[in-house]
Amino acid sequence: MRHTRDEGGRERCADRAEAGRGRRPFDYGALRLIVLGMIAEAPRHGYELIKAIAGRMDGAYSPSPGAIYPTLAWLEDMGFVVPEAEGGRKRYRITPEGATLLAANKAALAGIEARMRGQKGRRDAPEPVARAMDELKQALRSRIARGPVATSEAERIAAVLRAATQQMESIMTTQTPAANSLKSVATVATPKAAGYAAQLAKHFAHKIPARFEDGAGEITFPAGTCQLAAADGILTMTVAGATPEATAQLEDVVARHLLRFAFREELAIDWHPAGDAPAA
Repeated sequence: MRHTRDEGGRERCADRAEAGRGRRPFDYGALRLIVLGMIAEAPRHGYELIKAIAGRMDGAYSPSPGAIYPTLAWLEDMGFVVPEAEGGRKRYRITPEGATLLAANKAALAGIEARMRGQKGRRDAPEPVARAMDELKQALRSRIARGPVATSEAERIAAVLRAATQQMESIMTTQTPAANSLKSVATVATPKAAGYAAQLAKHFAHKIPARFEDGAGEITFPAGTCQLAAADGILTMTVAGATPEATAQLEDVVARHLLRFAFREELAIDWHPAGDAPAA
């Protein structure tokens, strides 16, 4: 997969439009509450909101400007936020009316934030597994909604879940796919190779294990790892995921962040399977 940045500084992903954004997991009503809640914490402008939402969901979803700015416009039209000019940009702060709306929807916002946390854990699962996770949660919710669960029934449900857990652990420990099929490598020519590698490690270090020193380092994601090496003006990144899908997602995450750090430099990031020569 090839990642580049166009002349206007916007990131392009040749094989995937909207790379890394993912399908929008919230309707517009939920997004309005999320944005209003974040503005209540501190005044923010649109780009800060995009980064904050992506950060809280650990990259599982990043709203586009086409979602955020109409939301801000609606909140402003309704009198829930007010813009303040700051350095040529609008920074929004909440109004008393907005605070009242937020208080009235406190429970709804709490539920949405719980879903945001759930998306962080779900994002690395292959689609069939993610779908099965959703089906399990829905089945449990439906049963609990019907009324109290007897002790004997609860014990049977718990036994089924424990048995499924043991089977999954057995599958995951005995599966031995070819290592190279789950790894991919990108080499980037840049005089700032070590600097960019250090920035990548520093950015992720406040959430997950990440380090870079003496020209080498590693970032450990929930879905896999990214090995970093910088020498002689070449940055080498090797990602390895538990599945091909996870490896592709790691490519997107690492490439997107690198392109953000290198916004003053045009970089081309070409991923290829480990052991294969890069495409000419």
